[in-house]
Parts: sequence; structure tokens; C-alpha cells
Amino acid sequence: MSLIFGGDGSYMAPFSLNSDSVLTSLMSQELVPYLLQAVPSWIWHRLVAGLNAQLRLVRGGNLKVTFLPVINWLESHANPSLAENGIRVDLAWFQATALGYCQLGLLVYAVEGEAALTEPDGSPRVKIEQHTPTQNMLADTQLSQSRIKDALMRKRITGGVLNSNSLRTLKDRRDLFYPFSHILHNSKPVGHQDLVGLVISILLLADFSLVLLTFLQLYSYSMVDVLLVLFILPLGILSPFPAGINALFSHGPRRSAGLARVYALWNITSLVNVVVAFICGFVHYKLSTKTHPSVQPWNLGTDESGWWLFPTGLMLLKCIQARLVDWHVANLEIQDRAVYSNDPNIFWQS
Repeated sequence: MSLIFGGDGSYMAPFSLNSDSVLTSLMSQELVPYLLQAVPSWIWHRLVAGLNAQLRLVRGGNLKVTFLPVINWLESHANPSLAENGIRVDLAWFQATALGYCQLGLLVYAVEGEAALTEPDGSPRVKIEQHTPTQNMLADTQLSQSRIKDALMRKRITGGVLNSNSLRTLKDRRDLFYPFSHILHNSKPVGHQDLVGLVISILLLADFSLVLLTFLQLYSYSMVDVLLVLFILPLGILSPFPAGINALFSHGPRRSAGLARVYALWNITSLVNVVVAFICGFVHYKLSTKTHPSVQPWNLGTDESGWWLFPTGLMLLKCIQARLVDWHVANLEIQDRAVYSNDPNIFWQS
């Protein structure tokens, strides 16, 4: 049974697998002819919760690297527990397009042969069942129908299982905004939610103060420079402050996480305005050196050569904010830290 991931691996729409009672019931109906015993619904829901936590960390444009921990997690956490019920799950790709790109998802299937049954003391347990001829005939009919259905599905659906070797051949798309994914991306929760929020608040005030100082510096050069920085992306350099305040002081983790992502996007977008401010300062410095050739570009002792201080400070401040916002969003979205536990026992017992 193939299950397609939602999302596209971007910051705002990470890959995820939806899980509800309808899907759980459908999966049981499709796999019941092959299963040794029915899979409890809580196992499936826990598996999906852990898988979605791992899929949050997958980044579009860097799938070959970021999908490898997901594959390792399936082998270490998911499949050993599912094997007791005769099920295995694998990462897979489906329906490649004409350009070579494909949909990604999960392949759920029954493993061939019965799972090993043991008593609590570790000794083998023999499972003996008696069936009437009518029951055997009905079971054989259901099994043959399921195999025919599987064969037809294989003809209609193209794809393959992804492992550490086949993952290298997976084609990935990189757009114009791919470089920003190195600064802004989903991460694991770090805890200390109040402390992270406090630091973000302090950085917001420092960011807004540096923006005002940058405008004063540009105004000393020319009003045209101020207008360029302000409207090259309309009000982009001013928007992070109200967006950040709105995100930090909103109620509810889901709403706060969504607003924090919007704040993160405004913060990373404002880097364009900072680059424009840097260019305006550099152009002003070059023009001033024609009249004062002795001015050094990185000398802090003169007003003319300090053109790079405020834009550089803003750049560093926004990169630090991006990292902290990622942690803040992770703290809000991941309430159960056990989904990232390296110990499978802790993961399944939580």
C-alpha cells in the first residue's frame, strides 16, 4: 500500500504523512489477508507521529542528505516493532514525471513469512490453528484476489524503494531561494522556550534600533538611498519587527508557530534590503574617495569609512534571529520530545 507525503519539503510546507481513522481502517483492509495479527491503531498513530517529526527536518533541494536520517529511523525505530505484526514500511518514490521528478511517500507491505513468535522467557511459541475446509477455501480466495490486485497496482504505479544506495540517484529541484534554506530551516526542539522567546525579544529591539541607525546613516548620504532601501522590497526592512511582536505575544502554540514562520520569512526577506543598504554605503564611499583619496575603507576612525558597520551588524543579527526562530517554532510544534529519542524503547513507551 502506497501512502504519498503531503507538503513539498519547503520551510512553510514540510513533508508530512496524514493519519486518521479512515486511513487506518483502509490499511487494515488492504493488508489483513497477509497479516499474522491486526496492527493496533496506537502503533500506527505513534509511527506517523515519529515519522512526521523526522520529515520536518527534510529540506527540499537537499533531499539526498536530509532523507538519509529518515531511512535510518525507519530501520532502527519503525520496522523492528512493526515486524512483530508482519508489516514493513519503506521510503519510496512514485510516478516520476517527464522531467524526472517524482512524488515521495511510504510503502507499507506485509513481510513474507510469519513473524517469529516467542514466549516472555524467550523460548519459541508454536501457534496451532484449526480451520475447516470452508474457512481454508475462503482464505485462499481472499489471498488470491489480494495478489491479483497487487499485481495490477504494480502495473499502474511506477516507483521504487529508497535506501542509502538508491537515494543517490534521486533527482532534486533547487530554485532561486535554495541558498536561504541554509539559514532558515526546520530544526529539532531545544527546550527552554521562555529563554528562547526572551532572547528573540531582545534581538528584535536591537534589530529595530540598528534599522533606525542605518536610515540615519543613509539619510546623511542622500534621501535617495533611504528610499531605495525602504522600497526596493516595500517596507521589507521594517516588517520583521511587528511580525515578530505579533508572533511572540499571540496565544496558542499552533497559532504562534504559524505567525513565527511568517516572522521568519519577513526576517530573511529583509536581507535583500540590508544588501541594498550595503551597496548604497559602498557607492557613497567610492564617490567620497575621489575627493578624499586618503580615506581607508575599513578604518573606524572616520565617519566616511564606517559605512559598512550598521549593514553588517544587521546581517549578523538577522542570521542569529533566523536560527532562534527555528528553535522557537520547533518548541511550539513538537510538544512530545520523545519522538526524537535515539532509543526506540523510549519512543514507543511515550
